[in-house]
Amino acid sequence: MSDLKYLSVDDLKKARIETEEYISKLNTQLAGQQVKMEWINKYIFQKTPKEMTFEEIEEALGHKVIIK
Repeated sequence: MSDLKYLSVDDLKKARIETEEYISKLNTQLAGQQVKMEWINKYIFQKTPKEMTFEEIEEALGHKVIIK
């Protein structure tokens, strides 16, 4: 970082463009990892057993349940 003050204006402009591109790439990667985390959390929730009453099951299904 300290070597930046010794660069010419043209070199600094090039460095700025490269840094902006790198930040954009990192933002894209971060967004992808955030989506992956959402899916991981979704599947953890779906696969975790839950205790439910008959009323909760019927409400989730949208109709009455009869056990034979």
